[in-house]
Amino acid sequence: MIQRKQFIVAAFALVVGYATAFAQGNEKARQRRAAMEEAVQAIGLSADQVAKIREIRRERPPEGTAGPARREWRSGIAKKLTAVLTADQQAKVAEIKAAGADSKAFEGAAFLGLVQRPNPNQRNRRPAGN
Repeated sequence: MIQRKQFIVAAFALVVGYATAFAQGNEKARQRRAAMEEAVQAIGLSADQVAKIREIRRERPPEGTAGPARREWRSGIAKKLTAVLTADQQAKVAEIKAAGADSKAFEGAAFLGLVQRPNPNQRNRRPAGN
């Protein structure tokens, strides 16, 4: 009898834990979509441009790419993303970037790959030999 109650309590705890985790993940996805929509509106992207950006963002680096080759690949992706935008849209992205990482439009632009979030783990490094 006790084992049955323990099993029921454990099963209930698992269900509640799973539901809580699912709800949190779903909320994050909702926030991400809202941020991307705000960035799309703030920049003035068309549906075609959004589709091109998503296609570019799906590209993956060649197997074994690391170090300088990886940085070169990333800069190529950044150039492709910038090429999708008009001059006015590029100016709006620069304004969003200048406004700072606290805005919802900045988050959305980061999700789209148009701006880069500051890395809190990266320290200010001095070049070797100084």
